[in-house]
Amino acid sequence: MRRLRNVFHQSLGRRLLAYFTLLMMIPLAVAGGMIYWESDKRMSGSALRLSSQIVNNLSLDFDQLISDVDKLSEQIVDDSAIQQRLSGNLTDQTERESIQTALGMQLKRLGTYYEAVSGVYLVLDNGMVAKSRYYSVREKLGMSAELYQLARNHAAMQWVCCPNGSMLVNNMGDAVLSAVTSLTNAKSGQPCGVVVIEVKLSEIKRMMCTDLGENSNVFLIGRDGTLLSSMRNDERQAELVTDLMRSEAIGNELEVREKKDYFLLYSRLPSSGWTICGLVHKDFLREDSRSILQTVLWIGLLASLINVVVSRGLCNYELRPITAMMKYVKTVETGEFTAELSVVRKDEIGALANSIRNMTAHISELLKTVQHEQARLRWAEYKALQAQINPHFLYNTLDSLHWLIWDGDNDKAGEMVTALTSFFRIGLSQGSDLILVENEVKHVDSYLAIQKIRYNKIFTYSIYIDDCVRGYMTPKLLLQPIVENALYHGIKPAGHKCHLFVNVLEVEDDLLMEVRDDGAGMSPEQLQSLRDSLECSNRTGTEGYGMRNVCDRIRILVGKEYEIQVMSEQGMGTSVRLRIPKTLGGLTDVSGNISG
Repeated sequence: MRRLRNVFHQSLGRRLLAYFTLLMMIPLAVAGGMIYWESDKRMSGSALRLSSQIVNNLSLDFDQLISDVDKLSEQIVDDSAIQQRLSGNLTDQTERESIQTALGMQLKRLGTYYEAVSGVYLVLDNGMVAKSRYYSVREKLGMSAELYQLARNHAAMQWVCCPNGSMLVNNMGDAVLSAVTSLTNAKSGQPCGVVVIEVKLSEIKRMMCTDLGENSNVFLIGRDGTLLSSMRNDERQAELVTDLMRSEAIGNELEVREKKDYFLLYSRLPSSGWTICGLVHKDFLREDSRSILQTVLWIGLLASLINVVVSRGLCNYELRPITAMMKYVKTVETGEFTAELSVVRKDEIGALANSIRNMTAHISELLKTVQHEQARLRWAEYKALQAQINPHFLYNTLDSLHWLIWDGDNDKAGEMVTALTSFFRIGLSQGSDLILVENEVKHVDSYLAIQKIRYNKIFTYSIYIDDCVRGYMTPKLLLQPIVENALYHGIKPAGHKCHLFVNVLEVEDDLLMEVRDDGAGMSPEQLQSLRDSLECSNRTGTEGYGMRNVCDRIRILVGKEYEIQVMSEQGMGTSVRLRIPKTLGGLTDVSGNISG
């Protein structure tokens, strides 16, 4: 959640896209929900009413079937030809066969008028069976004595489901629904047998084949609650329906019972006591509503895609000038104040762009003023640091000259005065702050010549300069403080005669000035102290004063990336390297080496 919040907090475009999407999706979701709720209610009601009508029509069809069977039964009982045969001599075998054949022909003629009827049979008390079909009579009838007596002695018709075939004939195992009623001899007025009318269960199933939806079913349930037939064989549904039938009272009118996942539609047939039960799943009733919901969802998806495309276009249009201003500000941050900001708008964004342009112009002017003042300040600071060096040099040189005169060595004193004259002549350089590299080297050579007169026994020196760098320009008084530091802090404490090396080389685009000695060197603590002193330009004290002065002047002149590098090992000597850019001045042709 935090990452998602950060994504939206960091992008105005994403927020605008989210706002547009919410403004579109919320009303669409509300409208879609209301449409689905209303359509679900209406369509579920309509589908339930249609299912109820289907079950009601099915009840009427079964009423008609039962009515046809009753009518056929009455016709058989009242038929004069049949009554005439029943009054015949049934004891004579020849006449009995003739009567049986005649009864079968009459039964066939009467049953022809009823399409649902598959067979009509008479079972007499003497065991004779008359049949309307060509099937052979079973050796052992499937009708129980209890059923026979019940049907013979009662006026009400008895219905029996025979799923394994007819009770009377070998009909190839076709399941039938048998109606058994009493057969009365009109002459004697006494029952003499039963009439059996068979209806194929396949015909019952055909009548029950109605469209109540997926996984729905229709059941035909007998008066005693037994299942007579069903549209689809489903033992779980059949058991559920029969249990409910036994536990609930069912009236003659169509009733609707709502359960958790389905509706039960009951209709009792008053003529037979049967019950037609339709089981309709609620999912089927909501099928059209789901289609509407699916359509709404597709419309929502399409609207979302259109919203994304349109919103991105609008966001890009609104954010384009803001992006241009951001790019412009980043360019100005790099110091490029000449960049152009083209935002042609007359709205608030255009006013903001104009304000940014004006602000940038003011900043540019202020920056130029500050840079000019900083340049003047840096130059004044540089001149002050350079002025601090000269008295320091003069003090040390005059001290050396004092000792020569004290010793009475006038020749060396004269040489020192000559070297001192050369030293100051080059050092003054007619007021110029940049001198040729060659003159800087001559300047340090004059200094070393002075010091060599005094400390001849403790050191020697050599100077090397690349011919290609002689004509380059360099700030004056860079090498002398470093050489002086090496002499007083590296060579004098060594206790043996040392050698001092001064090298000026060209390294890539820089000048490398190195002052190296094989004197006392420094301990790691002393080396770190000196490095810290060079890093901190505000540090006070005399330790490394000359080198700090040089380091500060280099930083002022060419920046902090050019600094003094000091490497030292105790007892082995010290190396000080100084790099400055060659671009400080022009190049002239000068050549030669200096040594002493």
